[in-house]
Amino acid sequence: MPYLLISTQIRMECGPTFVGDGQSDIELMERLNAKLSKQLGNEFQEYVTPLPPRMVLNQLETEGWKVIGMAGIGQTCAWTLYREPTTGPCKQADPSSQFLLWCKRRLWSKIAAGGFIVGSTGLYLAQKSVQYKVRSLPHYKESLKIVGDHEKAKDVLGVPIQIGAVDLSDRLHNYVDKQKSRLRIPVTGAIDCGYMDVLATRGDEKDQLALNDGIFTIYDTGRWIEEEKPTNP
Repeated sequence: MPYLLISTQIRMECGPTFVGDGQSDIELMERLNAKLSKQLGNEFQEYVTPLPPRMVLNQLETEGWKVIGMAGIGQTCAWTLYREPTTGPCKQADPSSQFLLWCKRRLWSKIAAGGFIVGSTGLYLAQKSVQYKVRSLPHYKESLKIVGDHEKAKDVLGVPIQIGAVDLSDRLHNYVDKQKSRLRIPVTGAIDCGYMDVLATRGDEKDQLALNDGIFTIYDTGRWIEEEKPTNP
């Protein structure tokens, strides 16, 4: 875990502070008095500590963490921290880790060149991390296969069909809770563009979300609907 993102929606001197996700170092989370929250289901676990961000940053800096990115939008602040990984057996990095490493190298290259660092680095990393998790959801992957094989969608949108990133700020149409998840995925073709609304459900929060076949809408503007097949007399 060479990277860590902490964020708060209040001021530096006020908690709570979000300090990690389900893959974070458990011992580090205990030292920060952080508890695991599952408000968004098993897919988006996050650790929350009552400590204010200033105390969290002080504790992390004593353990060798360094702030490499900071961002602030409205009342939301985020800090991206990095610590050299400890020696041990080599592990294959996942795509999100490779992306973070690329961002770190770009960040340090700008510092070395004396360039100005844009303050959105921290939130940009957070956005990419969450987008990666969204694309890993089983109903997200299944919906892409459906739209790729949907003849009516291909006729209206035009091929090839490209998939955009979900709007994480739109909590009404993009969310995951304990028993339900809804995604509004942008789709763009050579002719037109629209959205693909997907709903997935599960009986228990420990189960994997399954695509609800009864609620799956492509191009929800209502400009076209499924044509009913004629019945044999």
